[in-house]
Amino acid sequence: MKNKILFILIIFLKFAVFGQKQILNYQSFIATVLQHHPIAVKAGLRPKMGEAKVLKAKGGFDVKLKGSINQKYFEQKEYFSYQNYGLEIPTWFGIRLNGGYSNNHGVFINPEKSTSNTDLWNAGLSVNLGNGLWIDKRRAELKQAKIYQESSLLEQQLILNQLLYDASIAYWEWYKAYHKAQIYQSSLAIVQQRFNNIKQSCNAGDKPQIDTLKVYIQAQNRQLDVEKSMLELKNKQAKLEIFLWKEGVIPLEISKKTSPPDYHNNIEEVTPVLIHPDSAVQNHPQLLYYQNNINIAKIETRLKREQLKPKIELRYNALSNGHQNTLAENYSIENYKWGAGISYNLFTRKERGMLKIQELKLREKELTLTGKQAEVQYKLQASYNSVQSLFEQVKTLKNAVEGYQLLFEAEQHLYNVGESTLFLVNTRDKDRVKSLINLLDIIYKKEQAQANYHYQTMRW
Repeated sequence: MKNKILFILIIFLKFAVFGQKQILNYQSFIATVLQHHPIAVKAGLRPKMGEAKVLKAKGGFDVKLKGSINQKYFEQKEYFSYQNYGLEIPTWFGIRLNGGYSNNHGVFINPEKSTSNTDLWNAGLSVNLGNGLWIDKRRAELKQAKIYQESSLLEQQLILNQLLYDASIAYWEWYKAYHKAQIYQSSLAIVQQRFNNIKQSCNAGDKPQIDTLKVYIQAQNRQLDVEKSMLELKNKQAKLEIFLWKEGVIPLEISKKTSPPDYHNNIEEVTPVLIHPDSAVQNHPQLLYYQNNINIAKIETRLKREQLKPKIELRYNALSNGHQNTLAENYSIENYKWGAGISYNLFTRKERGMLKIQELKLREKELTLTGKQAEVQYKLQASYNSVQSLFEQVKTLKNAVEGYQLLFEAEQHLYNVGESTLFLVNTRDKDRVKSLINLLDIIYKKEQAQANYHYQTMRW
């Protein structure tokens, strides 16, 4: 069983006057999620993965040191002794610099490899003039790794964006369920007080006995509403606790004294300044991520196209026995070794097939990006419209709630002086409670729309 501890809010705490309630506001909740949730911790590993990819690709340009020694002695004879050491330096332009040292001698040695009991030094280069001149696998991998590194940062943003959205929805669902339960509990208290007052009036003969039954039934209905709302609150609280962790390993539990802010605080009079969808779509991380995939595919396509060329390798090494004191004295234009090689598949069916497949994959990615651009544009526009509309709906419904409250109070007063009926009082009370629930629902939808807007724009 998981070791749960009571959730102690450490930032932005607000305490109520009665009961010392802890107010868990949205900003504090999101800050906790970003800092401690396992997914947030996991998202932080993405950039490190990108750095590791680049480091691995740069390894293709590491300087290579090589050496070997192979000797044979038998019956007091040195059959052969091969000593070869060298250094190879790959460069970005496809040229490979190399240098080395050889000392090969012995009784039974291949004369071609003999250095006549002296040291033989060499320095030169090799270059691909066909396939691999402009790009090769080594350079392609490094270019792709750098793009992947950029994508890893975008992946981190995408992961955190989804986490913040899911956490936001969970918070506002809990927020709505809490205040809904509070409204029903408050309404139940009012009905119970009305029941007590009417019961006293009936006992005194001022009200008919049937009124006590009517109020009792309404109280039972309110009690049922309270029970349903408390069940919903417990479920939403359990869902909210999924997002509350300490250091990504310890799950936290919300204290019974923890509550969201008063929902009247979320009735803003002024609609927030929103980024227009046309501006938000520019440099959108999700679209940049898809564009990076296209750029990686383009590099792969270029590499496949390069493989249609023949492989032509040219090698040249200057030789020196190292007897002289200076490099210039040791070097002679007459001492060298060189070579060249060529290979080419006459039909290139394999290469053309691989290139065609890669071009089709690239086309698929480009079409995906085009569709994603239209989708992002639509979702941005829809979320933008929703936020603006719901802010206006909240302000309109707020006025309606105030009107229903006045009607209820007036009807209650008329009933007390004998100029109204209990049916009308109960009706006004139902309308008042319904308007409060509707207002709470619109506030929830407004906050949900804002969370969706931040999710679509990826700007929290």
